Amino acid sequence: MMQDALSLLRLYTEWGVDTAVTDNATDHRLAEAGAFRLPPVREQGRRTGQPQPATAPLQHSPAPATPPAVQRPTPPPLVEGGIASLSESVALAQQVAAQATTPDALRSAMEQFDTCSLRGTAMHTLAPSGPFNAPLMLIGDAPDADEDRSGQVFAGLCGTLLDTLLAPLPLERGQLALSTALPWRPPGGRPPSEAEQRICLPFLQRAITLFAPRRVLLCGRLPATMLLGKDATLPKRDWGTLTLPNGPTLPVLVMRHPLQLRASPTARREIWQTLMMVMKTLRDTP
Repeated sequence: MMQDALSLLRLYTEWGVDTAVTDNATDHRLAEAGAFRLPPVREQGRRTGQPQPATAPLQHSPAPATPPAVQRPTPPPLVEGGIASLSESVALAQQVAAQATTPDALRSAMEQFDTCSLRGTAMHTLAPSGPFNAPLMLIGDAPDADEDRSGQVFAGLCGTLLDTLLAPLPLERGQLALSTALPWRPPGGRPPSEAEQRICLPFLQRAITLFAPRRVLLCGRLPATMLLGKDATLPKRDWGTLTLPNGPTLPVLVMRHPLQLRASPTARREIWQTLMMVMKTLRDTP
């Protein structure tokens, strides 16, 4: 029995199980549903066929003085389901991100931001990491399952392939600032919607401003379209410019995501050519 238990524990470890759960399934999507529940609607009339309560005899009494009208706050406009509109959500994200003055404050702000639906379905909030004023900041796609499970940027297979790319270069992971395009993984790894991208964009822009890298490398189409627009080419053959709201203008380059190393020889060649361009630039500029 002891050997069976140890074998099962070893299997759980290999599968990446790191959290004990109960016997009953829990729908974590509904964990914060109470915040969006509307108050019950009072019944306006009596149903036919229902017994009517006894009515007390009508008694004449002086009419009470009319109370002064209470000025009620006007609620914000809502969309179906009782959730703030997209423009309000984006404005709130911009306000919350702008108030963060340090990377730790930005991490805390993202963890407490509950206006984006992705936060309620993801396991972890993926916050950027790395040194201040790094020579290069790598921004990947939306978090994958390994990143969401571990809470670490460029983890699992993605991290292994990144280390493979950096191994022949005089550049270590610890010298880089790392981030994902979104703080939260979309359910099932589906592509994020345009609304979700717009809500998450202020946090990404603020992260770049706070980490202040000297150059930015966008790994994949998602960060390229979020930061440069839908017409961004992948990969780019030369450095462009990234202008941040109320922030600096930085050199930016777009390349394939490290996971594309497995796609084809063409993809591997393009990734390697981009890295060679990056290393030449870092070597020739202070």
